[in-house]
Amino acid sequence: MSQYSNFIEQMSLEQQSSIQSYELQNQKVWLKKASPRHATWIYLPLHWISKCLGLNMFAPVPNYGGKQAIDCEVKRIQQLHRLGIQVPEILAYNDSAVLLKDAAQAGQQIEQLEYALKKSQPSASRLSLYADAICAIQHIHDLDCYLSEAFARNILVDNQHQFTYIDFETDPKQRLSLQDCQTRDWLFFMFSTACHFNEDEIQSASTLLIENISKNKAIYHDICRVGRKLQWILKLKLEKLGGDGRRLRKGLLLLQLINQKNNRVKN
Repeated sequence: MSQYSNFIEQMSLEQQSSIQSYELQNQKVWLKKASPRHATWIYLPLHWISKCLGLNMFAPVPNYGGKQAIDCEVKRIQQLHRLGIQVPEILAYNDSAVLLKDAAQAGQQIEQLEYALKKSQPSASRLSLYADAICAIQHIHDLDCYLSEAFARNILVDNQHQFTYIDFETDPKQRLSLQDCQTRDWLFFMFSTACHFNEDEIQSASTLLIENISKNKAIYHDICRVGRKLQWILKLKLEKLGGDGRRLRKGLLLLQLINQKNNRVKN
């Protein structure tokens, strides 16, 4: 048994948190333990929203937890790696945990995209980072592939704007078509990044998205359809929901701008 296998066997029993970093053989590694299976009832609201509005891409993708979640994580990382997409290196795994090499290369700083966007100044720098992130996701889609949960927190970026993708405990393609998986990627990405742009920047952000998404007419149509069906939410007083409400409002505004620009082109 390798040192990595010995380490995961021992530490997966001792570790209390779901994920934790360690120094092992002069390198940083992450031990990710299998999460408990998520209760079925937590998916019901999303299930009914997707059914009632006819938005399949919002259909919940269950996290089965345990061995199934670990198997899914390993399978998806291997799948993306074979396509040349940057994902963490798997050092070892068993039925209850997976040991991953830290995504940062020697001497490189790496951080979650949400923090990189938040601190990036001036506007041109933030939009440049956003454009590169959009192109990186589009590249994955061009390979007939998809992510699992394309939130900004699950996208890591270094100072050269090289992106690494993490968190693959679920596989949306077990429930959805490839088109819905890719549409879902864009929606998760938009709703998790729009909050980092001010009112002036969000116009430019919508243009950057359209330049890429419009290359796939079916996905572009689906995203505009989501924007139309969810537009009524903007009439609610979302600020009463605090930070979550503000983030939701920005995401909906971004969708609204994309839909409006699409309508102007058609007219």
